[in-house]
This record gives sequence, C-alpha cells and structure tokens, in this order.
Amino acid sequence: MKTRTKRMIEEYLREYPETNRYIKERTLQIIYPAKQSDENVGGGRAQYKYDQSVVYTAISLAEDKILNTLKHHRDVIDDCLDDAGQDTETIIRELYFKRHPQYTIDGLITNGRIHVSRSKAYELQSNFINEVAEGLDIYDLSDVD
Repeated sequence: MKTRTKRMIEEYLREYPETNRYIKERTLQIIYPAKQSDENVGGGRAQYKYDQSVVYTAISLAEDKILNTLKHHRDVIDDCLDDAGQDTETIIRELYFKRHPQYTIDGLITNGRIHVSRSKAYELQSNFINEVAEGLDIYDLSDVD
C-alpha cells in the first residue's frame, strides 16, 4: 500500500470518534439552513401554494454527499472493528481513536496490553488498514497486476 493511501486511511480512523458529531452537525445544517433576508418588501406571495419544505429537506438529507460519505466511513470502520480481534482493536483504539495516545505498539506489548509479538502487532495494524481501504473501495494502482 502506498504511503499516501495509508495516511488517508489513518486520517479517517483518527476522525472516527467524532464522526457521529459531524453527522449530527451536517444534518442540522441541512434541516435548518441559513435563511437569506427577503429584500422584496411589499411583494406578494402565492396564497394557496403547498409548502414543500419538508419534502425538499428529506430529499436533501437522503442525497447529501457529505452526509452519505460520513455515514459510509463510519459503517465501514464499525464493520472492520466488529471483525477484528481483541489485540487489533486495542491497537487501533490506542493509536488512532485517542486524542493523545499513551502507548506506541511497542509500549502496548511491553505493558501487556496486547499479547502478540512486535511483527504480529504491525501485521494486525496493516491488515486492519487494508480492510478499511478495501471497504471504502480505495485501491492502490501498485497493488493491481
């Protein structure tokens, strides 16, 4: 995997703990958009026009690319975490989900937080990142033969 792709996946993993907040904020932006002031003073409005703002809001929520991307990233990472073992989950939570990680992979091994060798720990980390990349349909051209 190219370094650039790996860094992108790692950034998605670091943003994961805040994803639900991002989704909520984006949903509120769509439901309550900033209103432009009406400069048409004295202008008339149609009397019997059906208000379709609820319909437009529902369509906007369903079709918003940012919102759908955030949900997709969250779901893929959730699925990968569900399939990961305890040691992999510990590595990912410590290295990416904490704002200020307390341990490195070597520290996790030394302090008995994970029970695998150093090379196996790096392999678990790499496999998880590859799984997330595959779930997000992110492929390196170097991987294709």
